[in-house]
Amino acid sequence: MKRETLHSFFDGTATSEEVRSVKEWLAESEEHMKELISERAFFDALILSENEEETSILRVEKQRRVYRRIGVELLKIVAVAAVVAGIAFSVYSAKMNEVRSERHTLTVPAGQRANLRLPDGTNVWLNARSVITYPSYFSDDVREVELNGEAYFEVAHDARHPFVVHTERYDINVLGTKFNVESYTDSRSFSTALMEGAVEITVADDPLHSIRLAPNQKAVETDGRLSVTAIDEYESYRWREGLICFRNTPFEELMSRLEKCYGITVRIENDRIRRKVFSGKFRISDGMENILRLLQQEERYVFERDESESVIYIR
Repeated sequence: MKRETLHSFFDGTATSEEVRSVKEWLAESEEHMKELISERAFFDALILSENEEETSILRVEKQRRVYRRIGVELLKIVAVAAVVAGIAFSVYSAKMNEVRSERHTLTVPAGQRANLRLPDGTNVWLNARSVITYPSYFSDDVREVELNGEAYFEVAHDARHPFVVHTERYDINVLGTKFNVESYTDSRSFSTALMEGAVEITVADDPLHSIRLAPNQKAVETDGRLSVTAIDEYESYRWREGLICFRNTPFEELMSRLEKCYGITVRIENDRIRRKVFSGKFRISDGMENILRLLQQEERYVFERDESESVIYIR
């Protein structure tokens, strides 16, 4: 069965002919039932591309309105399948439980970004080299995801079901809010910036140790301790728009940011430039080498890649 036909069936836009074909296809075998359930899980956690974001969001909102009707339609289909193929409804329920416990992992390549809508409606933007793990459906008690990398969350408000982001060393607990999290495992860095709402940060292995942030505050780990300060500028969080923004940033720190973005290693062998500060703005799509060439207009240095092209030397 074509994916487009199943998606039309899920969002309520399928024609009567398409609905009939889905029913007939489903009645043919249990494998088709498994495929339908799996495709439904994918549909509920659809990744949004930049140029389809608004349309996709509207589609998901529409999906919510027709969800009750689709649920009834699914029950009808299961009944047909049970008669034709001898599949009991208990089998369907068991498969649905499997889907609910199934976990998905989205990995963003170097130099790329992704936008994801979670099953509860929470919107997530993922920066380059970030990995998020989430369930097909959230549990009845808490909404939990795991993050390695950087992400911006707009959490759907639900006071009865707290939202928790698990990172390597810290957990961020929220109800409904907008915040940015950076926690790359390979760089041992962690920071959280809160734009709206409230979040509580706890040490993963010591839940009694926590810090609460107010809007326009950020928590940054330094020497193994979290410190809370005011957000002095929001430009650095514009990576969601595909921009790398920096102001009075030391060259060494800027190279560290580019390492995370493009997944390469930078070796600075020129001590003179190491602490020179730069201000500017680049598109992530410009690429590492183009950015380095533009910075050369401000300060003299040379750079070259090694044979594996995984390391850049600054001299």
